Amino acid sequence: MLRIPALWDSVAALDGKAPAAGQMALFRRTSAALRGATFWLTRRAARDKLEVDALVRVYGPSFQGLLKLMPGILSPSNRRRVESRVRQLTAAGAPLDKARAVAVLQPMTIAGDLVDLAEASSWELPNVARLYHAVGEAFGFDRVRQAAGAYAVGDSFERMALRRLIEDLLTQQSDLTRAVMAFAGGAQAGEDARHAHDAASAWSALRFEKVAIARKTIDDIEASGSDWTFAKLTIANAALRELAAEGGKRRR
Repeated sequence: MLRIPALWDSVAALDGKAPAAGQMALFRRTSAALRGATFWLTRRAARDKLEVDALVRVYGPSFQGLLKLMPGILSPSNRRRVESRVRQLTAAGAPLDKARAVAVLQPMTIAGDLVDLAEASSWELPNVARLYHAVGEAFGFDRVRQAAGAYAVGDSFERMALRRLIEDLLTQQSDLTRAVMAFAGGAQAGEDARHAHDAASAWSALRFEKVAIARKTIDDIEASGSDWTFAKLTIANAALRELAAEGGKRRR
């Protein structure tokens, strides 16, 4: 779906042509993306009672279409993270083209949620993706998910708890994106980054107090001067859950 086998082979072909440190960094990033994609496929296979081959047929073309739009379709903050990964990989000795190809894989692990949102609406997939990423940046999902991804887990139980917290964040972001889609009324809200940002801003303006509480919770945690802990992640997740629940209410 993400054409990882071909990319893996191209990285392996760098033997003797690029520094080993750069090659291994590419392998590590690719492996992480593969784990994320495998986890997502496992969840979908259980949910939809489909074999993996069937899931690949259903989602594969959409995944590859989104991959061609990367990283431009991401939010500004996520684009900066991709560029940061590219710099880290090239600093280790990876060729620039391989570094870029690998760096965009991690944001693709949520592509299935975008496909589901598009399939359940009349929106084109790129428009959904732009709005989804605008929502992630506007309300703080990107910041909390990045902190969760960087959190060093202790035992297997903490790893499981962290994985479920990240799943919660993804579900809440999808729910809130769906609410903004319904509020916007048409796919033009996702035709470019500016329209997507404006749609998220317009939705939040009508729920200023709820949005302000969620944002302040995340801001206060980041301003505390200490590293993110699991307790802080849980508090931020709860604030975003309340905001997503607000999105599910019909405004009178």
